[in-house]
Amino acid sequence: MLSKLAAVLRRASRSYVLFIAIGLVVGLAIAPVAFQTTESDGTVAVIPLSGGITGGTSSSVGSMLEQARENPDIDAVVIVANSGGGSAAASEELYLQAKRTAQEMPVVASVDASAASGAYYTIAPSDVIYAKPASLVGSVGVLANAPQSVEPNEFIGTTGSNKLSGFDDRGFYYLLENLGNSFYNAVETQRGDRLELSRGELAQAKIYSGTQAVENGMADRIGGRQAAVTAAAEEAGLENYEVRTLRPRGETVFLSRNNYLAADAPNGQMVSSDYFMNTDDNSPTFLMLPASYLGNDGEAVEPTTSVNATRTTTPPATTAEVRP
Repeated sequence: MLSKLAAVLRRASRSYVLFIAIGLVVGLAIAPVAFQTTESDGTVAVIPLSGGITGGTSSSVGSMLEQARENPDIDAVVIVANSGGGSAAASEELYLQAKRTAQEMPVVASVDASAASGAYYTIAPSDVIYAKPASLVGSVGVLANAPQSVEPNEFIGTTGSNKLSGFDDRGFYYLLENLGNSFYNAVETQRGDRLELSRGELAQAKIYSGTQAVENGMADRIGGRQAAVTAAAEEAGLENYEVRTLRPRGETVFLSRNNYLAADAPNGQMVSSDYFMNTDDNSPTFLMLPASYLGNDGEAVEPTTSVNATRTTTPPATTAEVRP
């Protein structure tokens, strides 16, 4: 009887030891996984730059860049560009906002469909610019509708010779050249030795594919948004990180916007460059858009290709058209 009891105790003891050993192995296997999924070193913020750049776009994207600078949990920014540019003043404001952000944290740009003209101006301060092979990059320059010649008459008087027209011909072209030089200087300063184009080549306002842009120094690497996020995290020294897409403060978000979709156009329509032109007065409107958006006679190109867009607060928008 005593021998049988001893055998039972020995078997129970071995089973208990085996149970403890299995528990330790399972615990060690699970613990690192649990640690990796809960621990975060910081956050990479993704900021979309979509549609035509207007004052509203500048305000929205600028507010997101400001959020990134103010939030201590955000360690790096990725600007995802899908824009052909727009207003010169609005584009310059975004350039200054991006430059200020790049002085405080790593900023990486990802060119989706395009970063042309004012959109390229915006991302120029980025530490690294990623582009897809089929992305469109460039169109560095400024255009404007020339002022109409208006003279004082029996109905209108003026205290200055340019009060009605805003500019004489010489003053207009001097200002246009001055704005262009500011754009060229910004690109040359921000790109530095990476830029393989001369000032004259840059001023031709050519549009390049993503592959060409990497070759001539307008961009740095071939890759998409995920590659840009990874690079931004590395620049910030993050191994385990969160990715957060920022939204404008207190503003409507578009579910779908494409290259030339103007943020404040009626029903969020696709537009041509005449949307940006100021037709209410005789003053010229200075734009940072590809020159191909103007016809041979200097008029805005008429839309030809249908694209749909939807606001979050309205029914599906009407179809509008644009020529690439």
